[in-house]
Amino acid sequence: MEHKILRSVPLLVALALLTNCTPKPSETTWCSQPLRSQLNQYIEIPTRQPWFRVYEVGKGVYAIVEPYNFQEVISYLILGNERNILFDTGMGMGSIKDVVAELSTLPLTVINSHTHYDHIGGNHEFDNILSVDTAYTRNNSTKGWPHQSVRQEVRMDAFCQDKLPGLDTAVYAIKPYADRIKGFLQNGDTIQLGQRTIEVLRVPGHTPDCIALLDRANGYLWTGDMYYEATIWLFFDGTDLDAYEKSIRKFEDLAPSLTAVFPAHNTPVADPTHLHELVTAFRKIIRREVNPVAGAQSGHPDDSSALTFQFEHFSFKIRSDAIH
Repeated sequence: MEHKILRSVPLLVALALLTNCTPKPSETTWCSQPLRSQLNQYIEIPTRQPWFRVYEVGKGVYAIVEPYNFQEVISYLILGNERNILFDTGMGMGSIKDVVAELSTLPLTVINSHTHYDHIGGNHEFDNILSVDTAYTRNNSTKGWPHQSVRQEVRMDAFCQDKLPGLDTAVYAIKPYADRIKGFLQNGDTIQLGQRTIEVLRVPGHTPDCIALLDRANGYLWTGDMYYEATIWLFFDGTDLDAYEKSIRKFEDLAPSLTAVFPAHNTPVADPTHLHELVTAFRKIIRREVNPVAGAQSGHPDDSSALTFQFEHFSFKIRSDAIH
């Protein structure tokens, strides 16, 4: 649930998106921005779904990108030779089930990196979901996210309506899916896809129910919203900074054995060496060895007490009263 305005959007529009202020018609909107140039590095897989762009980003790994909403969320189809995993289901605006059906017909298991609305939007389309069992997860899977909580995602300046002409923006919401959960995951569980083993890592911090996935054989780590090359938001209800530090230390320990990191927003592949930088930077914040960016407290109505700390490849937005 991170508002990442990180293409070349002017500051005025960025603040408008974050404050629910409607830009004037002459101002630049999200749809006038080009797709991220980094996507050109990867082989694009054509589909018939105009809302999504699909890229082959690793051995048997498809990044399913939603670039036409300012969240720029990325879900991942992880292929085996017997079954597949869909890691996250995105915004729920277009049908991610239809995209997956074009890419593979093997049996599918859905796993969510966490249950913020921008990662569970398509869950209701699937019948086989594995989940963690936390109060946070049970609440979001049972209730979904009502329109009032997600209406900013379908503002005219926040998404490209021409890609989804049939979407009713007045009722857009995230549907419940608790009845689709078929089992629960624990830290260290493994999922066999046939000649591919995926390991589940519990990594609370950003939310209480964060999960990362690990393919040790190929050196792949899927980090969800625990790490991406943008502003990492750590001030929502359920964020735990102590837990976050412990979890990203797991990432740091894994980094020497990794060949690619697959985050859940903006760009699909990150350098594993940045995970060490992530831990070092976060510790500097906690120890008050680095100052926030000037003016970072302005913007979102819910983050008046949040501070932004900028580093080379990412930044953090953290509640000032949470830093000891």
